[in-house]
Amino acid sequence: MDEPPPRGGPAGARPGDVAPYVEDDRPATLSDIRSLRRWLAVAIVWAAAATALGVIALLEANDDDNGDQTRAATALGRVQRQLNSRIDGLESGISDLPTSDDVSKLDGRLKSVEDKVDKSTTAGKRLSSRMDDVETRLDDLEKSVDDLDARVEELESSSSGTTTTP
Repeated sequence: MDEPPPRGGPAGARPGDVAPYVEDDRPATLSDIRSLRRWLAVAIVWAAAATALGVIALLEANDDDNGDQTRAATALGRVQRQLNSRIDGLESGISDLPTSDDVSKLDGRLKSVEDKVDKSTTAGKRLSSRMDDVETRLDDLEKSVDDLDARVEELESSSSGTTTTP
C-alpha cells in the first residue's frame, strides 16, 4: 500500500533531488559494452594526459627549484666569503690589541705618575705657602728699610742745619 500524499497535495520533484535507484533486470547488450569500452578508452587517455602534464610540471618545478637552489647557494657563498673576511679583519684587529700584561704595566706607570703629580702638587702648595711667608717678610723688610732711609735722611738734614765749625 502506498502512503497517502502529504497534506497540501503531492510533492513534486525539486531541483537537486536524485531519482531513486531502479534496478534494471535487462542484460547488457553488445552496444552497451562497446560504448563502455569507448568511454573507458577516453578516460584512460585523459588520465595519461593528466599524468604527463603533472610529470612535466613537476620536472619544470624541479628545474626552477634547482635554479633557485643555485642562486641561493651563490648568494650564500658570497655572504660566507664576506663574513669570513670580516672575521679575519676582527681577528687581526684583536691580535693587535695590547695584552693584559701591557695594560697592567701601563696601569703601574700611570699610578707612578699620579703619585709623582700628587707629591709635586703637595710640594708646590708648601712652596707657595713659604713664598707667601717670604713675600710677607720681604714686604716687612722693605718697609723697615724705607723707615731707616727716612730716618737717615732726617738725621742728615738735621745735622746739616747745625754744623759745627772747628
